Amino acid sequence: MADLKKLAVYLGAFIGPVSGNAVLALVPTLKNEFNASAPSVLLSISFFMIPFAFFTLLSGTISDVYDRKKTVITGFSFYTIGSVMCALSPNLAFFLLSRTVQGFGYGFVNPVLVAILGDIVPYEERGKAMGYLGAATTAGIALGPFIAGFIVLISWRAVFIFIAILVICVAIFFDRQFRNIIFTKGSRAPREILRNLRKGISDKGVFILSIAGFLTFLGYISTISFMSDHLSLPPLGLSESEIGTVMATTGIAGILAAPIGGRLTDKIGRFVTPTIGYIFVILSMILLSHAESVYLIVASLIVLGTGTALVWAPLLTLSVEIRPAQRGTTSSLFNGARFFGYSLAPLVAAPMYIASGIEAIYVFTIILAVFATMAVWLVRLFAKS
Repeated sequence: MADLKKLAVYLGAFIGPVSGNAVLALVPTLKNEFNASAPSVLLSISFFMIPFAFFTLLSGTISDVYDRKKTVITGFSFYTIGSVMCALSPNLAFFLLSRTVQGFGYGFVNPVLVAILGDIVPYEERGKAMGYLGAATTAGIALGPFIAGFIVLISWRAVFIFIAILVICVAIFFDRQFRNIIFTKGSRAPREILRNLRKGISDKGVFILSIAGFLTFLGYISTISFMSDHLSLPPLGLSESEIGTVMATTGIAGILAAPIGGRLTDKIGRFVTPTIGYIFVILSMILLSHAESVYLIVASLIVLGTGTALVWAPLLTLSVEIRPAQRGTTSSLFNGARFFGYSLAPLVAAPMYIASGIEAIYVFTIILAVFATMAVWLVRLFAKS
């Protein structure tokens, strides 16, 4: 039964990025459908991610004060409604609004799932569980465009109907697995939400851990965002399908490495493991800066995906352990910060890429990895206090 509960959490972590990234495979179709440009269609990713990141900051705290199960089910409900709205969209404006509803809904799911995993898994197995959670999230990121690419052969609207049905099935499975589980509740007073948030933000350990998550995603997504354009340019000049295949190696490496990162977290610690991960990230940037063939780029991206996966398992574990009494709040702040890094990466890195090319992104990511490593070890000091 415990394994089924963890499976329900992993499935919940999988379905969010499936929809979030499915649009990548639908850009040509949606351009024709809505008579829009590619950048306009790709705005739908931001319209999903920004409300998702913002409400991620609140939902864990709400689950601390009220109820984790009800918070997750509420999020699933809005996510389903948003998916159906996407399928029924008559124009691009309505589609973007629908994506906002999706992001809002999933913002009430993701951090609470992390907190729930921290509640139900014992300390000695928590790293491994977080590793599998990371693998589920990475699988959703990698498989979203793949799944959409097949279903769009029927209809692009069928993609979002499929996602709505998938969310409903996962919500029912989640509800059945946690039906008899009672989580500790707060006072149910609205003012406690603000009090918990203020307490979490003012906690130095929580704040620095959130900074580490923000820096990690900022560097990773900056590299991934502009790698596809770099691969399309001379001397490589890869086609869209070739670029997709090359980029997929990062996600596949992350899926395979995430459980390893979880086991290392339990065996060698919450602070040594992410340090190893950041070393891999730095190594990947050095390799990419010297990679002149597709094969070397693929090898470098595998190292990047592996390193990032080794980082997330221990950081997610710390997010539910550093302040156990406010597990939901800490999870919200950490996950909200890291996904804001995800959302802002293309905007922050674009001027560097335009001015100095992909090499500037590599240097930027190395600097972020160094600062993130320092932040993780600072967390250790405050975790003991």
